[in-house]
Amino acid sequence: MGDHITYDDLLYATPHDYQNSAGAWGKWHKALDTHAGELLNVNQHVSGNWDSAAAAEAHAFIDAKHLKVQESSKVLKQVESMLTTAYTNFADAHNKLVQTVQKAQNDGFDCGGGKVTAGALALQKSDWKTRRDTYQGDIDAALKEANSADSSIATALRDLMPGTDLASGGDTDPANGHGTPLSHPVDYAHSGSIPVPPNASTLAPNPRAQQIIDWALKQLGDPYVWGATGPDSFDCSGLSSQAYKAAGIDIPRTSEVQWQQEPSVPAGHEQPGDLVFFHMGNNGPGHVGIVLDPDKGTMIVAPHTGSYVQIQNYKTQDPIGFARPT
Repeated sequence: MGDHITYDDLLYATPHDYQNSAGAWGKWHKALDTHAGELLNVNQHVSGNWDSAAAAEAHAFIDAKHLKVQESSKVLKQVESMLTTAYTNFADAHNKLVQTVQKAQNDGFDCGGGKVTAGALALQKSDWKTRRDTYQGDIDAALKEANSADSSIATALRDLMPGTDLASGGDTDPANGHGTPLSHPVDYAHSGSIPVPPNASTLAPNPRAQQIIDWALKQLGDPYVWGATGPDSFDCSGLSSQAYKAAGIDIPRTSEVQWQQEPSVPAGHEQPGDLVFFHMGNNGPGHVGIVLDPDKGTMIVAPHTGSYVQIQNYKTQDPIGFARPT
């Protein structure tokens, strides 16, 4: 089961966080669907163009991987559906609690910690005990509904993912690996190894650079898919090219050509919104991110297969240079 949901947890909750969690899991199952399709295309190409024992072996290997990816996608789709239902139940419990507390307070009762006690105003009413008991019953019922939703989703996740520890806080959530989605909702505004800084909306030196950053931050939590340019999955240069496109600047699709064609910036002079490059190969850098905060050395990036758009420290990853497209 997930952690117990307390009165304060439910009263001050933001139910849309749980709806966002369901949407994020949906993006993951769609990304896996894409991977499954790509594997199927590769398999068909191998079957039609290779003629050897190696072809048969490759065919069997890819076919097995394709089936596993398909099955994983089905599981994630079920998770998305369960989270959507849990969101509805949790939002209902939250709204009931807020309304009950407001009514009780208007009647002169205090509800601190979920315990209803009568104040001076309430004691003036002849039926104050009946009212108190009614409010207490409604608060208890709302808490029971929320915890029931949390417990049911934990049980369902254990059934869907045997051998994992998602329901008790294992590292199996694609965003942050903390408990059940209701006890610890996936916050995709803080889904990378580094949280979004509170001044993220004012870091850039000009409006266009801020547009680039704002757009990239909205993609946090989207899964990495090689060759993808959105709207729900990206690779590294797909993210950078689409971020600039959102700000009205067209840049090349790949990190190699971005490096070759865009104006370079000396290290130490990079600004928020600039491109930061890594891993020099024969044709140019194999990886790119978007500078977020040069003072802290942070970037917005789609790192690699199996990961998701997040904030990382670029200074610890040996960047080879920077560029500032205009």
